[in-house]
Amino acid sequence: MRKLLGVLGLLVIVAYLVSTSLVRVKESELVLITQFGNPVRAVNQAGLVFKLPDPIQTVVRLDKRLQAIDSEEGEYLTRDKKNLLLSSFVLWRIDDPLKFLQSVKDTAGAEQRLRDLAGSQLGAAIGNYNLSSFLTTKQNESGISLIVESVAENCREQALEEFGIEVVDIRLRRLGFPTQNLRAVHKRMRAERERMAKKYRAEGEEAAAKIRSKTDKEVRELLAQAYRESQIKRGRGEAEGIRIYAEAFEKDPEFYKLTRTLESYSKFLDDKTTLVLSAQSPLFKYLETPPNE
Repeated sequence: MRKLLGVLGLLVIVAYLVSTSLVRVKESELVLITQFGNPVRAVNQAGLVFKLPDPIQTVVRLDKRLQAIDSEEGEYLTRDKKNLLLSSFVLWRIDDPLKFLQSVKDTAGAEQRLRDLAGSQLGAAIGNYNLSSFLTTKQNESGISLIVESVAENCREQALEEFGIEVVDIRLRRLGFPTQNLRAVHKRMRAERERMAKKYRAEGEEAAAKIRSKTDKEVRELLAQAYRESQIKRGRGEAEGIRIYAEAFEKDPEFYKLTRTLESYSKFLDDKTTLVLSAQSPLFKYLETPPNE
């Protein structure tokens, strides 16, 4: 009986030693093996890993997947003494589990360190730029992307060196202004829009004046050309009329005089006209005696 109990006890001890010596590592985990509290080995491959039994060696499991943290909203001062409210988020993952455990201990500590690091780097970067680098009405002149990229690069180097953390990216989540500054910002934006509107109106009026001037010039040139051509044609017509009159006069002067006189009668004689003529008047000649007599 004692032998049986001894064998059972031995089996229990062996089972305990085996169960605490074999560690299953998941695909999403980093496993850190510590000996009496000091890290001795890191495992980042999925599978079974052998270690010394508890409590000689223990296991610390860390998440190696990409993680995100949101920073608290903070107030920052630009180079031209304007206050900005900014909040950001950080994408990160564990790169060196030994350094991670030694420096920040756990995920909560890592998140706090990263929030502090991102906040200090943002404050330093924003202090080197004017407000116009963040807010502008001109396309492709905003410096936000360059500023955030420089902050991410600085955080990436420091976090990897001090905490064993890889900072994948940092982005702004919100950009705003303190309540007391909103009115001044709105006033500045309104003034900028009014300045642009005046500029566009002035450019439009200048273009319209050029178009009107060009059109007036073309109209004057067309009118002058038309007048010149009309005068030429009128002169040619009058010359042709004179030539025709001269030819008619040369063929039969008496008949020409008769027709011209009758044309004169038709222009100034009507039912309401009364003539007082001398007997020797040339006009009276055809009124007194018919031409055939």
